[in-house]
Amino acid sequence: MTTEGGQPVQEVTTNAEGTWDVQVDKPGKYKVTLDPSSLPQNAEVRGGNNVRTPTVYEDNCSTVLYALQPKGGANQQQGGGETSSFWTQAAQLTFEGLNLGLIIALAALGLSLIYGTTGLTNFAHGELVTLGAILAYAFNIGFGLHLIPAAVIAVIVAGILGYFQDRLFWGQLRKRGTGTIAMMIISIGVALFLRYVYLIFFGGQTEAYAQYTAQPGIEIGPISAAPKNFVAMGIELAVLIIVGIALLRTRTGKAARAVADNPALAASSGINVDRVIRIIWTFGGAIAALAGIMLGLSQNLKYTMGQDILLLIFAGVTLGGLGTAFGALVGSLVVGLFIQVSTLWVPPELKSVGALAVLIIVLLVRPQGILGRRERIG
Repeated sequence: MTTEGGQPVQEVTTNAEGTWDVQVDKPGKYKVTLDPSSLPQNAEVRGGNNVRTPTVYEDNCSTVLYALQPKGGANQQQGGGETSSFWTQAAQLTFEGLNLGLIIALAALGLSLIYGTTGLTNFAHGELVTLGAILAYAFNIGFGLHLIPAAVIAVIVAGILGYFQDRLFWGQLRKRGTGTIAMMIISIGVALFLRYVYLIFFGGQTEAYAQYTAQPGIEIGPISAAPKNFVAMGIELAVLIIVGIALLRTRTGKAARAVADNPALAASSGINVDRVIRIIWTFGGAIAALAGIMLGLSQNLKYTMGQDILLLIFAGVTLGGLGTAFGALVGSLVVGLFIQVSTLWVPPELKSVGALAVLIIVLLVRPQGILGRRERIG
């Protein structure tokens, strides 16, 4: 590692998990060079670029990542070897896309339910995702609890905070007759406020949970992943199925769908609209917190993690159909798959472009989204 001007800083070797750390004396731009000869014989840096130029800010850390691939990558020998390598990589990326899509779906589900019942496009929803991850980290590291009970407590606390967020803030704005556009702009301010509150209390550094951080991968056919990924996907699927059944079969779920269809008619039918909305906020906050915890398991925690996936959450909700819970699930899975699988043809830095391109194409053909309904305007 050197400064931008070429002055040597330090030479380090990664540990068994492939991580390393260098302390620098002052902020600025640095040059990090990976020695290709130090890699395993069958591995190489994806794209062949072994130089990174991170910028380090005062009291912050900067993360440098190198994506590795089997030597030769997609350019292996002609014939069957190249085809086999391509399909193996495609299978791995499809699995990773499903994993990411389920995380996005958890976050998008709450956002879609809140939009469906209140009409609020909540730009602060990403901060609810971050809140869940930070709460779990606080109980896990700060109070010394194992991650599993820490995660359960964090989800419950986030649900309670979601309830009081609507009771004390959004509900009061609705009673005053605040329009949806004004509330959307307010949500942007709430997002900025919460983001910097997280920065003050959590810090700008990247952190990890005490458990399940580094796990040896297991191979199932062409797919290789840590055991935590399989367990996390099972939990995500179970939660999504349970919420879907609850929306279809329970009285509260039917009431929520009635409020989403026509709040005035639902109120005249005897449904307590405010009570239903608060229940939705409670479960929306809890599910968003669970999404943040799962995201923190798959990558490290930072105070902007919710902001980083907020665009993907909106893409999933819009692609599936605004206000439809099942549409949010379908749209999020499509977004997650295209983000990961697109790296077969585009650089990883541009992987979000594929998902957004699909969003644009689908909306040009079907403006209401995949599972959305046509509405009369005017």
